[in-house]
Amino acid sequence: MSLLRKNPMKTKQLILSSILAFAGLAMLAPSIASAAPYHPKKHKVCKWDARHHHRVCHWVR
Repeated sequence: MSLLRKNPMKTKQLILSSILAFAGLAMLAPSIASAAPYHPKKHKVCKWDARHHHRVCHWVR
């Protein structure tokens, strides 16, 4: 709290720069999201193993 009383100009500058940084990030967010690779959900595939007499399941894309 003493930082706010000692130098109010630095505090205002810090608040303004953080607001500008978040605004810039918000503007870039759609392009960052579109550049991310698309990974379809994995799903489980099960089949009957006749040799061992049970079901075998594994995850595939």
